[in-house]
Amino acid sequence: IIYFLLSAVYNLFFHPLSKYPGPWWYAVSRLPYTIEIFRGTVTWTTKEMHMKYGHVVRIAPDTLSFTTSQAWQDIYGFRQASTGRGNIPKDPITYLSAGDAASAKEDDHHRRLRRIQSHAFSDKALVLQEAYLHQYTSLFIKKLREEVEKVTGTDSGAAVLNFSKWVNFLTTDIIGDLSFGESFGGLEQGEMHPWLDTVFWTLKAFTYLRELYRYPLLPMGAILACIPKEMVKHRAEALSFGATAASRRMAMETDRPDFMSYILKNSQGEKGMSRLEIEASAITFIIAGSETTATMMAGTMYMLCKSPATLRRLTETIRSEFASPSELTLVKLQHQEYLNAVINEGLRLYPPAPDGLFRRTKAQGATVAGHFIPPNTSVGINLLAAHRHPLNFHRPDEMVPERWLKPCPPEFEKDDRNVVKPFSVGPRDCLGKNLAWAEMRMILAYLVWHFDFEMVPETEGWIERQTVFMLWKKSDLLVKVSLREF
Repeated sequence: IIYFLLSAVYNLFFHPLSKYPGPWWYAVSRLPYTIEIFRGTVTWTTKEMHMKYGHVVRIAPDTLSFTTSQAWQDIYGFRQASTGRGNIPKDPITYLSAGDAASAKEDDHHRRLRRIQSHAFSDKALVLQEAYLHQYTSLFIKKLREEVEKVTGTDSGAAVLNFSKWVNFLTTDIIGDLSFGESFGGLEQGEMHPWLDTVFWTLKAFTYLRELYRYPLLPMGAILACIPKEMVKHRAEALSFGATAASRRMAMETDRPDFMSYILKNSQGEKGMSRLEIEASAITFIIAGSETTATMMAGTMYMLCKSPATLRRLTETIRSEFASPSELTLVKLQHQEYLNAVINEGLRLYPPAPDGLFRRTKAQGATVAGHFIPPNTSVGINLLAAHRHPLNFHRPDEMVPERWLKPCPPEFEKDDRNVVKPFSVGPRDCLGKNLAWAEMRMILAYLVWHFDFEMVPETEGWIERQTVFMLWKKSDLLVKVSLREF
């Protein structure tokens, strides 16, 4: 007891981070932060702290959260030889595994894996993969049309559909085909593949383990006892299925332009990826490549339905520019200024991974956003707080795509748009960001070309009701869908 009391006094009054604002009980012990993580509410709690205390908040005895664009560069950006700033090392506790590039702690290991995997996400690869995007997005539209007709009994009228469910079917089918050479069949069957039901449990188990490892006095038995058995079971099933599917794809003799083709082609020699690394990467592709895009699409649809004028402008823009769906090519869509603005605004309001990935300062410390950060300090950015902070954006909680246009309306000229980095920055930014942008543009354009959408009362507060375990735990997003009238 005496040790904990002395530790609390030190953390509160004498710790190098004692000068930074935040609730005193979070400065005394990490336990309040851990409780919020286990509840899935830490994203919202941290956002509230930033609203109260400003751009820099102490959220645990050894942890600072930031919400400025400069912090992005200082924490995650490319290291600058002249200043020694940028690319602070990954927190070794936060990143427990190293089978894939996203989880690799060591820079050399990460560079090797990223060099091999980058071929699968190049512009050249995306050109060849576009056919898959059209194939599945067209099937998605067909299935939504059938669902509307099933409810209305006609090709007119409207039906309330679970949009988040159907967009999840779409993104997992796309990424399943690109990762394993086979669709998960969600769109055709109208139900989620059993393996994908384990994805959330995998993320939740990882979240729990990652946090519990921060308590070194806890024996491994006690740590494992804190993880519900059902969660452990689902995580094991997810890893097993992913490894089997990856092995099945590796055994195929084909030159189809999917992820595996590029990885296998560039994994020759000593610096190639091992079988275990390929299996781990395939699982990461599924989780990161499907759930994040589905989340972004659901969040953007929700915000559009809350902002009818914005939805109307987007719909009219796409329908006036494109006479038929066959014209909705990636080359043309990437130049659609208002479509891009809507997607950027959707990512601002509802970033798929709202909690920043933490880094830990080295022995010499680091400078972040003008603050000298002492050694062995965990630093990161809470994306939701940064994206919705009134110090960064005018009318921060409203969907206003016009803030992204050039020139933008005068009232938004002081917005810090550089703080919106949903794919991170620097040497470890998201490899799949170009593919994600391609999917988002195509899916959203196809949707508003074919259908009209409206909010339903049950949907109000959809984002605010969600919890976070690395990614958002989405509930059903009910939307009124009607076929476009020609």
